[in-house]
Amino acid sequence: MAALATTNIKPSNVSYPIERNVHTCEFEATVLLDIVESCLHGSSSEWIFLRELRVGTGYHRSSAQRLDAFALNCLPHTSMKRVCYEVKRSRADFLCEIKQPLKRRIGLRYSNEFYFVTPKGLLNIAEIPVECGLVEIGGLSEDERESMLSTSGTFVHFDPDLNTYCRTSVPAPWRETPGPTWQFVAGMLRNQQKLFRGRFPKPPNQQRLPFIE
Repeated sequence: MAALATTNIKPSNVSYPIERNVHTCEFEATVLLDIVESCLHGSSSEWIFLRELRVGTGYHRSSAQRLDAFALNCLPHTSMKRVCYEVKRSRADFLCEIKQPLKRRIGLRYSNEFYFVTPKGLLNIAEIPVECGLVEIGGLSEDERESMLSTSGTFVHFDPDLNTYCRTSVPAPWRETPGPTWQFVAGMLRNQQKLFRGRFPKPPNQQRLPFIE
């Protein structure tokens, strides 16, 4: 795999009722996932990309946890790679999650790679748990792009029209995990069924939480 990859962001197959503000770091959570999908999982023949995926179908005590995004590679030679994404738009939200590692247990259970997705500069690399990776989304000027192109060892994808980039700042370690359960498969099928019927998943419910030492 090349140390540096560039690509253009193509419009998502699904239109979400959002506005893109590509000149600041204040991306909406859905926009962050739009860019991740377009940059990293743009081939619909290879990838299935699901948003706001419930890991089951039951509603008893609201036990079915939601994943912000889940990508499944459909090619056998990739070992049917599964990637889980957790969107964080504020440091408070991230730090609260770090204090509750069990919240990541479901995402780690069903994925081979687990990534936090954030606006650029929100987190320090040293803060990322060893079992996770980090994908950063940001806007950039032409000078910043040239500087980033000269940086080795970083996987970067660019959108020259919107002047945005998607960078894998911390590659997630590969983990061998068991296959999905029937509950999880049913949740995936329901998620796709809603899309086919024009009932888009709700945008991730991200909010700024106070962080208490």
